Parts: sequence; C-alpha cells; structure tokens
Amino acid sequence: MSDAVNYQDLARKYGFAPKLESASRLTQLVARQDADVDEIAKVINKDPSLKTRLLRAANPDAENEAEYSVETVEDALIRNGVGCAMVLAMGTPLAMALIKAFQTMLSLNLESIDRHQAMPIDGEHMLGTIGFNGKVVGSVYLRMSIEDARNVAATILGLSAGEMQDTSEIRDVIGELLNIMTGNFKSNLCDAGLECKLEPPDVKVTSDLETPVARGSGLERMAFKAGKIQLFVDVTANPWMDD
Repeated sequence: MSDAVNYQDLARKYGFAPKLESASRLTQLVARQDADVDEIAKVINKDPSLKTRLLRAANPDAENEAEYSVETVEDALIRNGVGCAMVLAMGTPLAMALIKAFQTMLSLNLESIDRHQAMPIDGEHMLGTIGFNGKVVGSVYLRMSIEDARNVAATILGLSAGEMQDTSEIRDVIGELLNIMTGNFKSNLCDAGLECKLEPPDVKVTSDLETPVARGSGLERMAFKAGKIQLFVDVTANPWMDD
C-alpha cells in the first residue's frame, strides 16, 4: 500500500470526518463538567457523522431510523449523557486508525458496517484490549473470530492460514496490530487535546462477550468488514478523570 494514502483519502472513501474539530471542541466543553447541553448539541448538530452515531447509540434496540424513539441530539444527550458524546467523537479517530492499519499492513479495504447487520461472534474468539489513561481514561476492545484472527495474522506475516495454528503466535500478531492501531489513535487524541498514555496490549482467547463499562464511562460499539473478515471494536472512556 502506498504511503500516499492518508487519513483524508480514507475519510473520503469511508465517510469518516477527516478532521477532529468536533472532538477538540467537545473536549473543551465536556471537560468543564458544567457545560450547557445546548452548546454541546450545537457542536454535534454541525457534524452529521457524529449526530448519526449519537442517535444510534440513544436507540440501541432500533433496527433503523424509523424505529427511533429518541430523535433529537438534545434528547439523546439527556438520555445517554454528554460523556457518551465525547466517546463517540473519539470513535472517529479510532475507526480511521483501524482502517489505515488494515490498508497499510494487509492491503485490505476495511469498511464500517452496521453492527446489527454483522454476523455475531459465537463462543470462543480472539479479544485484544488496550487501556489508555491521561485526560481521558478508558479501553479499546478488538474482537474477531479465531478463524478471522488466524487469517489476519497469516496475511500480515505472508503465510497461509494453514501455517498459523499456534494461537500464541496469532496473539502476538494481533497485539502488534493493536499497538499500531491505537498508536495512531493516541496521536489523533493528542492532536485533539486529549493527552494520554497507552498500556501494553492484552490478547487472549475467550468466550466472554461482555464489555466492562466503568461507572461514569461512555461506550461506543463499532463493526467493520473486509471481505469475509469481520471485526468488532468497542471503546469505553471517562472524560472526567483526573490527570
């Protein structure tokens, strides 16, 4: 993959906002803790992608917009809290970082898909986790089936899937993918004024599908697809933690 591919190119292709004005502005507002909901709503209403995702998060059981019971940004903020808006803003650079990692490491076009339309993970799967702390404290969770993890690892190493039977080797490769993905994520957060440090990645095989959400934290759940490969990414964050 050519180094000429950049975030702006990927953003145009996959519909993510190429700049972080919304995240930066929301950071300033949410950090005050007494920010006016109307101020926050104005920022979100100017960002169509962020507005769409906030309304989707406020209507978790709806299959489509026609089933939404919460229809305005203001009502969504009241229902989910302003911290949720901050997490959603952070989801943009995370998604962009993941897409770029797949482009550069696997030469695969990763695209965002509706989580409701994705084939759910069942039983044992690969889970990679990286925590971050600083002005925002939270974690990034990357899930995929063991078969998909094997195919991803084999592609990165230039091997066939049949040569990737050692799960410890697969975990190492997925951990490196996490490092690269969250490294780009961290860079984007810092650019938006959210200085943070990353913890080492933890990759394991598990059947636990729950994503722990600490009190005061928000959660965004995303799904991606590249060919037959599916990935699920959750990000949790509390924007009001001490440095």
